Amino acid sequence: MALSVTARDIAFVLRCSGAGTLAYALASILGLEHPVWASISGVIVSQEELDQTKNATFWRLAGTIVGILVSVSAGSLTASTGLSVAMQMGLSIALCAAIVRRWPDLKVAMWTAPVLFFARDPNVSLLTIGYWRGSEVVLGGLTGAALHFVSARLIFNLENRTPKRGA
Repeated sequence: MALSVTARDIAFVLRCSGAGTLAYALASILGLEHPVWASISGVIVSQEELDQTKNATFWRLAGTIVGILVSVSAGSLTASTGLSVAMQMGLSIALCAAIVRRWPDLKVAMWTAPVLFFARDPNVSLLTIGYWRGSEVVLGGLTGAALHFVSARLIFNLENRTPKRGA
């Protein structure tokens, strides 16, 4: 059995690697606190087809924003009640899970709550942590989507310049 490698195969590998690497580098240059989240998001949104990448990017960013809004709200409203961080996080996850039951594509919202609470420095507000994590995710997601768009254009141009067999 012969292994056939196409331009699309190579493009997928390069754009996934490039998205993770470039998102990390950009987040580092911008001074974002945890550039690894940008890298992860760049890779997560990178799908096989451009429409799939657009869809993954939209839901990744939307779910992250929902998760941040819920976690910051729930954490801020319950902080003065003496609830432990674990309880605040659990409440945030529960609220996000209720939203995800209605809109399953927002499932990343449930992951966002633990990320915010886990990465939280007690001396920094949850709102600030939400801003940083959100910035990292948005940067990574848009980087992954942009690389896919560019590679799709390049492949389209390459395929349309190549003479067809039998023509």
